[in-house]
Amino acid sequence: MSVNDSPQAVPEDLVPVREAAQVAGFTPSAVRSWIKSGRLTAQPSASGRQVSRAAVRALVAPPDAHAPADAVAIYEALRHTDATRRNIETWVTQGRLPSWRGRYGPLVRVADVQNLAQQRAMMTSAAGDGTPLPADALSIRDVVRLAGVAKSSLYLWMKKGLLPVWPGSGTGQRVRLADVTALAERLGRGVPPKPGGAP
Repeated sequence: MSVNDSPQAVPEDLVPVREAAQVAGFTPSAVRSWIKSGRLTAQPSASGRQVSRAAVRALVAPPDAHAPADAVAIYEALRHTDATRRNIETWVTQGRLPSWRGRYGPLVRVADVQNLAQQRAMMTSAAGDGTPLPADALSIRDVVRLAGVAKSSLYLWMKKGLLPVWPGSGTGQRVRLADVTALAERLGRGVPPKPGGAP
């Protein structure tokens, strides 16, 4: 911990650690780690340690002004794609996925992530039985949302071989929405076939 007790060196813009975290857009624990590592000087006070607003802002890299309007943080891209965080970070490191500096870390475009995830899924499928991934194949999560079919029904249909399945990117599998809706209408929406019985 770096603490300066000299009154002459005390900045005039001191704020508590919690407020400094709000200024930086980080958690208080992140600010405390800066203090512990010596990157940020803290001043003692009756209510706890305080730090300079200007010093905190200096530690936060400004966002890339040239980032596209549709660029989002990695955690946001994860919500809209079937890729994993490891996939995205690896693609960024390899230079395959364009990225820009954001306030809280790298920014990426969802469309770029989806394209790479699709390529990965196609390669995975080709490495298996050589059947290319259909263009309209979706993740299980997306199909559940769009078709209104229970996830348990989908997995049971897949297990019984009633629903064509392709390897997916990340940790998921891919199915065609048209296949799901047709099967759901035939069996009763959201109702899985009886085990051991004909669909």
